[in-house]
Amino acid sequence: MRWITLVLLLLLRSVEMLPQSPWKKQASAGAAQNCTGCVLCSEDNGCVTCHQRLFLLIRRDGIRQHGVCVHTCPPGYFGVRGLELNRCTKCRSPSCESCFSRDFCMRCKEKFYLHKGQCLRQC
Repeated sequence: MRWITLVLLLLLRSVEMLPQSPWKKQASAGAAQNCTGCVLCSEDNGCVTCHQRLFLLIRRDGIRQHGVCVHTCPPGYFGVRGLELNRCTKCRSPSCESCFSRDFCMRCKEKFYLHKGQCLRQC
């Protein structure tokens, strides 16, 4: 019996001494501002995985990218629901303000006209 107790104590001690990964951490309520709504968060890149009903929006700044969990995708993006991850995907046309899919625009930016899902300069 003492031998089993000693082995369990050593096992617990070794688990506590394992280094935690510096790249990813579990986000909790009120942890970091950039990890709100995240299930998995990276200190450098923000959210990596979001809660089930949220969308992962990845913003790019040069070669850097930063993930944020959002309820709805911002203008110029549309939401794609998947089995493991829901993402915001950018509309293909830069003149599109709101799209249904990558190639089907629902609302165009100013000075553009919507025709059959495409934004045109002239009517």
